[in-house]
Amino acid sequence: MADIFLSYSIRLILTIVVIIILAYILFKFRAKKNATRSSLDIMKERLEKGEITEEDYRRAKEKQGKK
Repeated sequence: MADIFLSYSIRLILTIVVIIILAYILFKFRAKKNATRSSLDIMKERLEKGEITEEDYRRAKEKQGKK
């Protein structure tokens, strides 16, 4: 009887550990995938695409207090 209880306990613990590890891996993967970009990064990207002028980019930088 004790052997059965021990067997189920070990299985339960291992299952919980595996679920925690999978949750951690998924969380880390999603965090990297959904990394936020700053507004200045977006403005720089738009400058490189030619959507805004150098002057617009410079003003955006000054607004954020960056040089």
